Amino acid sequence: MLKETADCMILVVEDNPADLTLVREALKEHQIDCTLHVTNDGAKAIAFLSSLDTDSKAPRLDLVLLDMHLPKRDGADILKSLRATERYGQTPVIVMTASDAPEDYEKAEKNAALSYFRKPSSLAEFMKLGALVKSVLSGSNEQRIWGNEPKRVNGETKNAGAPK
Repeated sequence: MLKETADCMILVVEDNPADLTLVREALKEHQIDCTLHVTNDGAKAIAFLSSLDTDSKAPRLDLVLLDMHLPKRDGADILKSLRATERYGQTPVIVMTASDAPEDYEKAEKNAALSYFRKPSSLAEFMKLGALVKSVLSGSNEQRIWGNEPKRVNGETKNAGAPK
């Protein structure tokens, strides 16, 4: 069952205003009505996570939507910081990036990102992010989803949806 708005919070770390608009549209299209906390650089995201972790009354963080290439601190730094927190270390993360670089896949995988969503060029393809978020929030996404087509990482083919 999808979490209700009152108790569902998503951290969106995205520095591109156009991509942030698309994220919001994808969530709206799939009727995901969660509280969004948006930061546009890595340092702010890390500070936010730290403040949440030290506040026992802070709301639960249900999901992080994370761009890998950000000002001040990159997505890998944010993933490491998140995984090091006491309260939020197991929070699911969907990496959203335009990058197809193997090193970005490796950084995301090393830090236990649940999914790697490569930002597409078409609106229809971007809207699929909403379905992925809905799947994660409903708990029906038990497996890691790695892109939407086979990728090569370290000379090895990684198939979409293949268990890790």
